[in-house]
Amino acid sequence: MRSHPGSVKALLAIGLLLGAAAPAAAHPHVFASATMTVSATPDGHLLALHNSWWMDELFSSSVVVDFDENANGTLDPDELAAVGKQVGSSIKEWSYYTFVRQGAGDIAMTAPPALDVAYDAKRGQLKFSFALTPEKPVLLTGQSTTFSNFDNTYFVAFDFAETGAFLTKGLPGDCKTGESVPTPDEAAKSWMATISALGTDETVPEDGIKFSEVLSTKFSVDCRQG
Repeated sequence: MRSHPGSVKALLAIGLLLGAAAPAAAHPHVFASATMTVSATPDGHLLALHNSWWMDELFSSSVVVDFDENANGTLDPDELAAVGKQVGSSIKEWSYYTFVRQGAGDIAMTAPPALDVAYDAKRGQLKFSFALTPEKPVLLTGQSTTFSNFDNTYFVAFDFAETGAFLTKGLPGDCKTGESVPTPDEAAKSWMATISALGTDETVPEDGIKFSEVLSTKFSVDCRQG
């Protein structure tokens, strides 16, 4: 990767590529148009979760500038592989911006060390794709499970605006799927609920609430009977 001291590489370092810790942002700086596919095994266990993210044009063009080693104005296969390796190793620290939960518990997921990366020159956008698998067996049958993409620092925003943004494969027949898209009003109500639930010896978090999580689109797979 070439060095551009005044380029957007500093932005990438804070945000997506280098995975450095950053304070909670007032608003996102990088945008991803996301789709998610959840697949299950024949016996009702979680098999994998596949993410596909189209990154915004500004971010994508900045990556092209920083990773275009031969200066041909695009990203060749080896350069795309370098992007995938860099991003894959970096976002691991942030749980791959992917969260799977049953009840109040988070389910640990693993991903390959590198992401699959494509560049659409006509759109001027990068596409990141990768699959995560559970570290331990996760039974979907009899459980309600939620899936979401968000960045705790609120630097990267994920939008599931496309029709069919959430897909499933191989779910047991009695499972139902749902989608929750909170509004800013609901975020404010959640903030109030968080504050009111604090004990007398607890303090209000510095950022009040993790708005990135509250505002994130959440998909549910409910395999509880009745």
